[in-house]
Amino acid sequence: MEKGCIQLYYGDGKGKTTAAMGQIVRCVGHGMKVLVYQFLKEPNSGEVEVIRNLPGVEYIANEGQIPFLFNLTPEQQAHFREQWGKVWEIVKEKYYSGAYDLVVLDEVIDAYNLGTIDKEDLHAVMDNRPEGTELVITGHQYGMDLSELFKRADYVTKMVKEKHPFDEGMPCRKGIEE
Repeated sequence: MEKGCIQLYYGDGKGKTTAAMGQIVRCVGHGMKVLVYQFLKEPNSGEVEVIRNLPGVEYIANEGQIPFLFNLTPEQQAHFREQWGKVWEIVKEKYYSGAYDLVVLDEVIDAYNLGTIDKEDLHAVMDNRPEGTELVITGHQYGMDLSELFKRADYVTKMVKEKHPFDEGMPCRKGIEE
């Protein structure tokens, strides 16, 4: 790719991960190499099995069950931060190698806002993007200030929820929300 950009998809609306997955499919359709890591997610949603089997896609999976960080004790939070921090180091090493045309960091904004990764670390990833690498980051805002991420991004798209069945108590459905 001649010039890589940074795409940022955020908000409470449905579509952030879906947009990132569509970008993966588009890149693979052109024979490009893709790296994908989904922060704070188990590798069991419908898209994971498909993208893992696409040619040129490397998917890095989290291990074990992923709890909601805000439901944990401080000790449990520290344990998971350490566990995910090790994976983050692997992801960064691969990212900085420059071997990928597209790198998708799904829900990294959540990790950024919840303190699972160091904010300056994500800024550095955005500021030191390998030449020709497109970076897609997604996540929720949680009322946090994302101005530092916005400054660094070339595309910023807010997904706004107007109405969602979850608000009426409907759980996530296989094939639709997960």
